[in-house]
Amino acid sequence: MQRQSMFYCDGTLIPEPEHNPRQVNNWVTVFLNARDSTASDEDLLRLVATYIRTGAATISVRPMHHAYPLCISIKVPGNYHSNKASIYAAAELQADHYRQEVVAGRVSINREMLFRKY
Repeated sequence: MQRQSMFYCDGTLIPEPEHNPRQVNNWVTVFLNARDSTASDEDLLRLVATYIRTGAATISVRPMHHAYPLCISIKVPGNYHSNKASIYAAAELQADHYRQEVVAGRVSINREMLFRKY
């Protein structure tokens, strides 16, 4: 079963597979503030990368953006990361990649999911 993603690619919501305990994935989550809703997608992803780089992020086995608003989870697949710093470095690179794709006009953030109210 697919779950809603935090990102659109070329206007189509990217499907996100359900958690599979047989696959090793880490998710790095950054919590934002409601006031960030006025920031551009590029600025939001720059902020996410900065939070990850400074360690102001959470690592888990599932994306937290399904359970909580105001957060973006970045997938870091594989079990070859030997420590937290390696996971954070991979997530920062992925966030920067998403930012570059935003600048190129191919990716956008699912703002309805990010800034939803509970």
